[in-house]
Amino acid sequence: MDSRDAPTRSTPSGRPLVRGSAIATGIAVFLAGVALALWIVFGRFLFGVGGELTPIYLLIGIVIVFLYAFIGQAMARAATRGYLTRRATLVTLIAAWGCGILLGLTIPDVTPDGLQTVISGTAEPWRGIAIGLANPAGIITIALSIAALVLANQDARGPRPSDDETP
Repeated sequence: MDSRDAPTRSTPSGRPLVRGSAIATGIAVFLAGVALALWIVFGRFLFGVGGELTPIYLLIGIVIVFLYAFIGQAMARAATRGYLTRRATLVTLIAAWGCGILLGLTIPDVTPDGLQTVISGTAEPWRGIAIGLANPAGIITIALSIAALVLANQDARGPRPSDDETP
């Protein structure tokens, strides 16, 4: 029997099941997380600002990769089941990515020239301002990533019936 002759499975919403696109969605989200983690951990080296704090920042990168792996898995599970990813999930994920980019620009590192960031170099007061932005940006990145994971898992469970729909 040819795969084209196989009956088409449909999702609870009546749409045909497209497993390949669901897996692609999960992989794309995971790769976005890997890219973000690489930016936060190693992005400073592109600007000659990499230094001895990189191993410490590797912990942040590992956390982000794991979070995005689980987010990608949940989004793929939702797509496989035929459920749409809510706009809130996508906006939260994009906001986490934006804060992560800001973190990569403002996270300080120790170089032979002293403590510096990508956007400020060693110049004061900009270095202090950049470092002051880095801490909240990192916290918000992790918090929004966790929120996106929770929302993606809720999306994978499907819509909940409203009070009017329950018997």
